[in-house]
Amino acid sequence: MSRVLSCLTTAHVDVGGDYAPSATPHALIMAGNDAVALRGASRLTLAVSEHYTGWQVQRAAYFYAIGLHDSGELLAYHWHPHGKSPVLDPHLHVRANIQLGERWLGKVHLPTGAIKLEDIVSLAVNELAVEPLREDWELLLNENRT
Repeated sequence: MSRVLSCLTTAHVDVGGDYAPSATPHALIMAGNDAVALRGASRLTLAVSEHYTGWQVQRAAYFYAIGLHDSGELLAYHWHPHGKSPVLDPHLHVRANIQLGERWLGKVHLPTGAIKLEDIVSLAVNELAVEPLREDWELLLNENRT
């Protein structure tokens, strides 16, 4: 996770737990769970946390959010198969002030497949005008995907 994030930020990644197998997933949290500013004209921010289990990291949940500086989240990719929400599959929340019947689009859980942190970094650079910190960012993402 730290290697992938180094493509966009120098923010610190904290690892929760005691580096031992546990019935409860451990957390990997970037920047104390605060959104960090990304480089580029778009003034975007990124917030990242993942939960994992096992000696070889297996994701057990994720929370990735791309926001606009001082305006909150624009896109929030979630997967939390355990928790209070009845929606257990990977999904996306978009910031949209549009009402669809009784629901606001911003509260709708839009289905997605599983999203990797590498996908978020690629989206930020290729589609959202974020400037990578590393020239080798594509190579690093491709290596990490395998």
